[in-house]
Amino acid sequence: MQPASKKVNEMKPSYGVIVGRFQVHELTDGHMELLRQVRVRHPRVIILVGCTPAGPTKRNPLDFVVRRRMIEAKFPEFIVVPIMDKKTDELWSQEVDARIADVIGAVPADVVLYGGRDSFIPYYNGIHEPHELELSNPISPSGTEVREKLTNTVMESADFRAGVIYAMHQMYPRTIPTVDVAVLHCNGDKTEVLLGRKKNEKGLRFIGGYAEPGSDRYELDGAREVMEEASREIGNFEYISSQKIDDWRYTNETDKIKTLFFMATANSLDIKAGDDIEHVEWVDIRKIKHTHFEQEHQVLVEALITNLQKKGILQ
Repeated sequence: MQPASKKVNEMKPSYGVIVGRFQVHELTDGHMELLRQVRVRHPRVIILVGCTPAGPTKRNPLDFVVRRRMIEAKFPEFIVVPIMDKKTDELWSQEVDARIADVIGAVPADVVLYGGRDSFIPYYNGIHEPHELELSNPISPSGTEVREKLTNTVMESADFRAGVIYAMHQMYPRTIPTVDVAVLHCNGDKTEVLLGRKKNEKGLRFIGGYAEPGSDRYELDGAREVMEEASREIGNFEYISSQKIDDWRYTNETDKIKTLFFMATANSLDIKAGDDIEHVEWVDIRKIKHTHFEQEHQVLVEALITNLQKKGILQ
């Protein structure tokens, strides 16, 4: 008869694996039930925490370290490792298998992947067996619902403020895209450019503003801004250049504005100031060199002059 100790040594180690994003400020009842059920079934538990290569976003605000510590605070014996999002389910499944292999090494082991309803299971096609657990407390509210609620919640605590500071410092420095438009109107041998002035500013500027994430093209953003700020439809967009704008609001920030500068045409001189522009006017293009602009738009003036000189419109 073999000694009992030898039989134990010959048994394969057993791992339960849970894959999730855990993008919540505290584990929900559904999370807790899932983690406890897997702990009962396996002496070793691996948690694969989904991470995005895009860095902190509204959908994925918490980095890996924050979520690992949240899980380890409740289950210090668990092995918590990151798993990066991939472009396809096949590549992601390979990543799952690779991260599990990193933990268990070359020793043969029994590995079962666990998820609840609406989990990762339909997207996984790797080498391990997935198993859907029946939970008396489904993971509800969802992470999305939790985050939406927290978005409108301000907590009066130092920990809350420290968390806000930490989150902002985890973000990559941003390049903020804007669009500016030199709108021209030609009448015979006279060409005029549409300019505006904001409240409490002395200099003029080109019409423009922030590019919208949902817009298909920068030209559409430019057309929208001209309509909002000058009540004028435009067309015939032509790209001039891109420029870093030394906007005073971002002088001391790591985030910076870069604008796409276009030239476009208007078929009418009718204009009306709107949005954050309090005054609009047409300026003879021949006088643009002597027109007082806000300093941050001076690089755009120079780019426009160079472009018009190449076209022979401006001498």
